[in-house]
Amino acid sequence: MVVKNAKVIDLHDGGSTPDGAVPSIRVLEAADDQLLSTRDVLSRIKDELGLDTDLELAEVMGVGIRRIHNWKHRNTVPTEEIVAVCGKEGLDLQYILTGQKIGLGRSGELEEDKQTQSQCFEGDCANKSRDTFSQTSCGNPRIHPPYKAYTQRSENGEVLTSFTSPQIVDVLAPGLNWLNHSLGVAPENFLLIKVLGDNMAPWLQDGDLVMVDTGIRTTITGGCLVLRYADGMMMVRRVFRNQDGTFLAKCDNECSPPDIIDPNNNMTYPIVVGRVVRRLVR
Repeated sequence: MVVKNAKVIDLHDGGSTPDGAVPSIRVLEAADDQLLSTRDVLSRIKDELGLDTDLELAEVMGVGIRRIHNWKHRNTVPTEEIVAVCGKEGLDLQYILTGQKIGLGRSGELEEDKQTQSQCFEGDCANKSRDTFSQTSCGNPRIHPPYKAYTQRSENGEVLTSFTSPQIVDVLAPGLNWLNHSLGVAPENFLLIKVLGDNMAPWLQDGDLVMVDTGIRTTITGGCLVLRYADGMMMVRRVFRNQDGTFLAKCDNECSPPDIIDPNNNMTYPIVVGRVVRRLVR
């Protein structure tokens, strides 16, 4: 998605080139045309499980048939339910969500591929606090995002900030090619964050997931950034620049007042974690 005549807001030091110009970047905003297709996702689940109807799918997922129809009508991906059914039935979560068959689906698995696939989620790659990104030992590498702990580094490797948060999850390990070519995110900059609260409703709901590019901490006016506040909470906000040099961090929920961010106040200035490049909504 290319945005023309868009003004880029720089929210961190070092965001300009030596001559003072704003660096040229490819914009990846979380827009509707980037969302996953709920119909395609549910169809892949049915294909993998050999189901013919939505009613059978509803029974397997443990929900009512109306919820299936609502998900399709609203094009909302039920993240938690999909993760649950993939874990229960042994489905490839990456394939179900993206259509990219990193490994073989349940219907076509071979014993050799089962062993290879199991290596992707064992040892250092599985649910372990870490501040680095690791590729798996399988033939088609997946990138495992950090789990609960994250370290933000400069280009020369210097640690800028390090923190832990239960919002940092690793339930999705995308393939390297899909991450690079579909999202345009470098593997070391990929972060998966769970949304808490309804401040961004209806665009985001409590429990939704957002994919974040931590390598981009600037935004076009009105673009979405993940901000980590002093209390440790990470929140998604639409950021605007005010004429006085401060920033306005707005919520989509009209009941939530906007925040005024003063870049000169180190006590209240939040950590800019990165830009939201895609959302996975329930």
